[in-house]
Amino acid sequence: MKRFTVPFYVIIIIMSVFSCATKQEMAMEDIDTASAEMTAADKAANPMALNEVPDIDLYSDGRSKLVKSVKYRFEVESVKKSTEAIEAAIRKYPAYVASSSLHLENPLLENKLSIRVRSEYFHALLKEIDQQSLYANFRDVKSDDVSKQFVDLESRLKTKREVEERYAEILRKKAGTLEELFDAEKKIEELHEDIEATVSRINYLRDQVSYSTIELEFYQTLTTPLKSKEELTLGDELLKGLATGWHATGKVLIALTYLWPLYLLIAVVLYIIRFRKLRMARTSTR
Repeated sequence: MKRFTVPFYVIIIIMSVFSCATKQEMAMEDIDTASAEMTAADKAANPMALNEVPDIDLYSDGRSKLVKSVKYRFEVESVKKSTEAIEAAIRKYPAYVASSSLHLENPLLENKLSIRVRSEYFHALLKEIDQQSLYANFRDVKSDDVSKQFVDLESRLKTKREVEERYAEILRKKAGTLEELFDAEKKIEELHEDIEATVSRINYLRDQVSYSTIELEFYQTLTTPLKSKEELTLGDELLKGLATGWHATGKVLIALTYLWPLYLLIAVVLYIIRFRKLRMARTSTR
């Protein structure tokens, strides 16, 4: 019986095939790893690759100078809790409370807040405030483009400063008659006032652009409204009358104690009168 032997060259071919397959698998693994790393880097660099929309301020185009504001009225479960939550949200941003007013009009307990916040955080803070609303009466957001006003004011400011410099040059060189010099000095004073007013207006607009305004009115409907004066019952009126009378009597007694010098003076006068009468009676008897 003949033994079956595999030729040596066949063994070499089989080993070469397995070696190539192994190298191909390793190369594919390296490619998959590199692809995964590139995908992760691309996703980190481009949020849109994750099908996620970045948190963009919808109330600004990023180029125009906008004055943003909102007037917002809504109902809350608890005015106290909502006020604390809104104040906590304000502390998270470059913002502050410009004014606050808490008052009661049965059956509503209402708080009014005026908030100023850096314009780039306007949208984010407004979203946090939205979480307190049970029912919104109105939410009016407004964006006014004041870019043209800035251009006009800066152009006027530049022109006025150039004119002021020309008049100042006349005064420095003392060119012209005395009347012309006085007139130049007067013109400089007027221009200086106009320049200050223009600069003030520009600064005001810059503040309005830098900080947006959020006007809030949020209220709570009380389950047990407080009684007004018109709703007092007869028993309430009687108790109120007794309390008021006792309080008034106490005040009268306190006031009377302050008059003790008068009492002392009256006692002295009465004593003197009685003494004189007794003396006169004794004299007539003699």
